[in-house]
Amino acid sequence: MAERPEEHAGEEMVTVERFRDMLQAEMAKGRLDSAGIRAFLAGENAGLLYGNGLDGVLLQVSAADEEDARAILNDPGPADDATTVA
Repeated sequence: MAERPEEHAGEEMVTVERFRDMLQAEMAKGRLDSAGIRAFLAGENAGLLYGNGLDGVLLQVSAADEEDARAILNDPGPADDATTVA
């Protein structure tokens, strides 16, 4: 079962990104998870019930991880045409 933000009572959570598309939200969460940052998606079920007219899906991390999370999400990664040197 997935962890939920409310399971970490007392830990301040901040929203680092909002998404209208669940797939993009899951991909961003995966990037943070693979970097060792616990991330949570909030509001994913509301979009299913009420459509995308709400706030969308919120990607949340602990306040202590906010700076690192934002840096990871803002890093575009290597260019597609980058070649590897053997």
